[in-house]
Amino acid sequence: MPGLDQPDDRSIEVWRWTKPKYRHRAVALLLFDALLFAGLCCFILWLRTGQYVITTSTAGPAEMLPPDSILEPAGQADGVFDVQGDTTVGSYVSPSGGYWQAWWAVFDPSAERQATLIDFLISPIPLDQVPLIAVIIGLAMATLTAVPIMVSMLYRFPYSLIFCLLIAFVALLPWLGLTMVLCCLLARWRPLRFSFHYATALVSFLPVVFYYFMATRNAAAFDYLPRIEIAKLYVPWVLAIVAACVFMAITLMIAWIVNYRPGAIAPLLAMMFAIPVVLFEVKVGRDELYYRLLESRFGPGSNSYFVENADASQALARAVRKYSHASHNPSATPEAIAELVALRWQFWLDSAFTKQQEEAQTACDTFRRSFPHSRYTPNVLYLKARAIDMQIDREFFRRNAILRYYSDYPSAASKSVWREIYNDVPRSPIGAVAALRLAILEARQGHLDQAGPEGLAALMLLDDLLKHPPEPVPGASASEMEGGLRAFFAKRSSTGTLGIDPSAILQDARKLQYLLTHNTDPEQNNLALRRLLSLMPRHALYHRNLVNLRADIAAGRLITRLWDNVEVLIAATEPSSSLRIDGLVKCVEKLQSVPQSDALAQARYELGVAYKDDNRHHEAGAAFEDVVRLHADTPWATDASRRLAAMGLGVRSGGDR
Repeated sequence: MPGLDQPDDRSIEVWRWTKPKYRHRAVALLLFDALLFAGLCCFILWLRTGQYVITTSTAGPAEMLPPDSILEPAGQADGVFDVQGDTTVGSYVSPSGGYWQAWWAVFDPSAERQATLIDFLISPIPLDQVPLIAVIIGLAMATLTAVPIMVSMLYRFPYSLIFCLLIAFVALLPWLGLTMVLCCLLARWRPLRFSFHYATALVSFLPVVFYYFMATRNAAAFDYLPRIEIAKLYVPWVLAIVAACVFMAITLMIAWIVNYRPGAIAPLLAMMFAIPVVLFEVKVGRDELYYRLLESRFGPGSNSYFVENADASQALARAVRKYSHASHNPSATPEAIAELVALRWQFWLDSAFTKQQEEAQTACDTFRRSFPHSRYTPNVLYLKARAIDMQIDREFFRRNAILRYYSDYPSAASKSVWREIYNDVPRSPIGAVAALRLAILEARQGHLDQAGPEGLAALMLLDDLLKHPPEPVPGASASEMEGGLRAFFAKRSSTGTLGIDPSAILQDARKLQYLLTHNTDPEQNNLALRRLLSLMPRHALYHRNLVNLRADIAAGRLITRLWDNVEVLIAATEPSSSLRIDGLVKCVEKLQSVPQSDALAQARYELGVAYKDDNRHHEAGAAFEDVVRLHADTPWATDASRRLAAMGLGVRSGGDR
C-alpha cells in the first residue's frame, strides 16, 4: 500500500501528494500562479484601453449636442442627444461609462456592432503599423487559454474557475472566460481522461479554437481591407493556438518529470508572462500605446472628439417637436421654433467645442511630459496644433444640421506649435504641413520675402518646402520583406495614420506661392494680401467680406494687383449655381484682355468645377482642357489634369476640338 506521501499512479493531480509540505507548496504555488495570471489579464486589458483596471471616474468626451434643458421651456426634464456612437471602438473599450458598462459592451450578444478579436489588431495599436504586436498578443493569448486547462488537470476543476473569472472580469473577455469554463470541464470529464494526458489537453482545447473562429468573424475591418491584409490579421490567433499547445506539452512534460509534484505550471507561466511584457517594453514601448489612444481620441477619424459628419438633424427635429408640445404659445410656428432651437444650439456648440479643444491640448501636453523623448512628439504637437486650429463649419451646420470641422485655416495661437514642429522635423509630412501653416501666418503679417521677428518669411518657407519635399512614408514593401524578420517586424513611419497627403500639401504650397509672387505690394506692406489671407473661407460672411475688399480696391483705398483674384473668388463663392457660372464666365472674358492677370487660370479652373457641380460635364471638360493647354505653368493645371483623369478624359489637341 502506498504511504501518505506516495501518490496514486493513476492520478496526475498535485493533491495526491498528501504530506503537509507538498500541500503547503501546492497552495502557495497556486496563489502565485493566480497572481501572475491576474497580472497577465491586466496586461491584456491595458493593451486595449491604456488602463490596468477600468474605473468609473474616467472623463469622457464633451457632448457636441446640447441637453434638452436648453432646448425646451423651463421645467422640462433634462436629457442628452447622443451622437457619439457606441461605447466601443473596435475592441478598444471606452472606459467613460464605468466598469460594468464597459464589460457589458463587449458581452452583450444583442449589440448591433459586436467587438471582435480582429478589431483588437486594428485599434488602438494597428498591426500594420507595429507588426510585432502580433507576436505579443499571440503569446499573451496562448498563456491566457492554456493555463486554466492545466490548472483543471493538475489541481482540479474548481480551482480553474479562479482563472476563468480573471479572464472574464479582469481581462474583460467574458466570452473567452465562458469558453475556458467549458474547456476546463472537458479536461476533467472522465471519458476524456486518456492515459496519454496531452491528448486530453488537446481535446479540451478545441472550444478555444472554435472561439477564435467565432470571435474573428464579421469584423468591420473586412469591409475595406484587401484580402492579403485580412489574412495577416489571423496570424496572431494561429500563433496563439500553436503556442498554447506547446505550453501545455511542456507543462505536462515538466509535471511528469517531477512526478506530478506541485510547481509544474509556475516557471513556464512566469516565462510566458515575461516574454510578451518585455517584448512590448523593449521593442514597442509604452509611448506607442498611449500615443495611439491619444490619436484615436483626437486624431482624424475619431468617433469621440471632433467627430466628422455627426448628423444632428433627427435630434433637432425631436427637439422642435418636444418644444412645440411643451409650448403654450399658439402663435409659435414650427419655423420660428426651429430657428429658436438652432440659435440656442449655436451657443451650446461654442461652449462644448471649446471644451473639446482644451481637453485635446491638455492630453497632448500630458503625453509630452510623460514621454519627453518619444518618437511621437512631432505627431502629438501636430494633434495639438490641429486642435487649436480646428473650427466648426457653422455655415454647413446651419444648412444641413451636420457637424463638420476644418483645420486648414491656421490660428495665430498655434504658431509656436507649428514652429516647434518645423524646427524638429522639417522634411517629414508633418513638417510640410507646419511649413505651409507658418507661411500662411507669416503672409498674413506681411512677411512675404523679408523675414519677420522670428526669422521666417512666407516665400522662404514655401521655396524650401517645394525644393525639399517631404520624405516618402515607408511601408511594408518588398525591400523590407527581403531584409528579414527584423525589418518586417520593425515599426512603420509614425505619420502614416494621420491622414496627411503630402501631394495635397505641396499643391497648396504652389498655389500660395503663385499668389504671393504675383501680387506682392511692398509699398503698402502687402495690405490687400494680408486682408485677403485673413478672411476665413468657410465663414458665413466670407463672400460679403470679399465684396467689401473689392469695394476698397475699386475706391482706391487699396492700390494692388490683387483685384483680379478677388473678382474670381467672389464669382466662385456665389451660393447659386447659375450665378456662379455666369460670374465665372464674365471673369474669364474680362481677364482674357488683361495680359498681366495671374487669375485667369484660376477663373477657368473654377468655371470647370462649377460646370461639373451643375452636371454639365462636357463644358467642364472643355474648361479643364483650356487650363491644361493654356496655363501649363500654373498650379491650376495640375488640378485640372486630375479632374480630367477622374472624369475619364484626356487633354485633346486644338484640332480635335
